[in-house]
Amino acid sequence: MARSGINRSDVQAARLALLAKGENPSIDAIRIQMGNTGSKSTIHRLMRELDANEGDVTGPQIDAEISDLVARLAARLKAQAQESIDEGQARLDAEKQTLQSTLASVERRLADLVERHARQTTSLGTQTATLLSTQHALQTEQKDTVRLAQVAEDMATRLQDKERQIQALKNEHLQAHTQCALLQERLQNAQSENDRLQERLTERDQQNRVLELILIKTEVALENLRAGQPAADTR
Repeated sequence: MARSGINRSDVQAARLALLAKGENPSIDAIRIQMGNTGSKSTIHRLMRELDANEGDVTGPQIDAEISDLVARLAARLKAQAQESIDEGQARLDAEKQTLQSTLASVERRLADLVERHARQTTSLGTQTATLLSTQHALQTEQKDTVRLAQVAEDMATRLQDKERQIQALKNEHLQAHTQCALLQERLQNAQSENDRLQERLTERDQQNRVLELILIKTEVALENLRAGQPAADTR
C-alpha cells in the first residue's frame, strides 16, 4: 500500500537505487522505484533541491549511502525469499502430517478388516465341520432322513450367507488397498512439491549471488570515483 507522502530522503534513496542498477533516474523511474508514491511535480521539486545541494555532499557520504542502500536491498531480498520458503515448508509439513494421519487411520481399518476376515474364516471352518457331521448322521439315521436333509439345506443357506459376507469383506479389503495407493500417490506429489520448493530456494540463492556481484561492481565503481577515475557506463 502506497504511503501518503514522500520526502527528499525517499527520492534520494530511489535515485541511488536506480543508479546502482545502472538505470536512468528519471521522474517516472523514481516514482516506480518508490512504489508509485508521490506526484511527479513533487518528485521533480525534490530532485531539483537534491541537485542544488549535491555540491555539499561529500564522496564518502555518497559511498556510505550507496553501500547502505545495497545492503538494505540485499537484506530485503533475503527476507522475502526466506518468508516464501517458510510458508511453503509450513504448508507442505501440514499436508504431509494430514496425509500420514489419514494413512494410519486407513491402515488401522485394514487391520480390523483382516481380523474380521480371519474370524469369519474360522467360523466358516467350524460350520463346515458341523455340516460334515450332519451328513454323517444322515447316513446312520435313515429314519430322520427328511429332517436331517432340511437341516443340511438350512446349513447350506447359512454357508452361502457367510460366503457373501466374506466376499463383502474382500471387497472392503480391496477398497482399503485402493485408498492406500491413492494416499501413497498424494505423498509422492507432496515430495514433488518439496523438490520444487528446493528448486525455488536454489533460484533465490542465484539471485543473491547476482546481487553480491552488483555490490562488488558498485564498490569497484566507488573505488574508481575515489581514485579520480570515471566509472564505466553500466547501462
